[in-house]
Order: sequence, then C-alpha cells, then structure tokens
Amino acid sequence: MLFKKSAMIALIISSMIVMISTCQASTSSAPVDTNVKTMTIAEIFANKDSLKGKMVKVKGKVVKVSRRIMKLNWIHITDGTGEKGTDKIIFRSKDQIAEVNSEIIAQGIVDTDLDFGYGYTYSILINDATFSK
Repeated sequence: MLFKKSAMIALIISSMIVMISTCQASTSSAPVDTNVKTMTIAEIFANKDSLKGKMVKVKGKVVKVSRRIMKLNWIHITDGTGEKGTDKIIFRSKDQIAEVNSEIIAQGIVDTDLDFGYGYTYSILINDATFSK
C-alpha cells in the first residue's frame, strides 16, 4: 500500500513539473534570425526539396497547438497561401509555445517526407522552431 502511494505522489510531482515547464515557455524569448528571408507556406511547399535542412521563416496565424506530442510542441500555422493540403505548416519546438489565433513569426529547419507510422506522414515539418510576435 505504501508503495502505491509513493508511486502516485511521484507521478503527480512529475506531471506538475511538466506543466510548469510548459507554462514557462513563451513566444517572447525566442530570437528571430534577421538574415533568414520570410517565405510563404506555398513557397516552402513548392521548394521543399531544395529547402530540406535549411532555416525558413514564416509569418502567419496559429490555428492549432498540440502540446508535448513526442516530447515536442506542434504549432500549426497558416498564412493564407497554398491550397488544401499545403495551406498550413507545422513547426515543432522542444520548449517554445504559441497561442491559438495569435499572429507570429515562426522560424525553424525544414525536414521532409516523414513517416511516423500508423498513418502519420508529413510532407514537411519544421524542427527546432522558435516563435516571436
């Protein structure tokens, strides 16, 4: 019985630590590289092969936020360009977060043609993302 209680307490404490660290992440602390040209989402999809491994920057609106998926925050952004299927892009960050409906500048490194199994495939994901307003 004592083991179950201590295990439960440990689980609660670890959950609280994750919640605190997630709440502390914000868009205001992210430096944006001024040397990286701002691109549209349509441009990134059109040039995805030549952009793989390169830094890109997008200005757009956050339409969805998924926290702590595979230990990363997944921020879905749209900018009004592209067609269905290529009209939004996902930026992934270990410690940065953004709020739904906020206008932000997102920056990160392009990765392409990812397959995580179970039907989760991505033509493009942007990794090591940082966000600013």
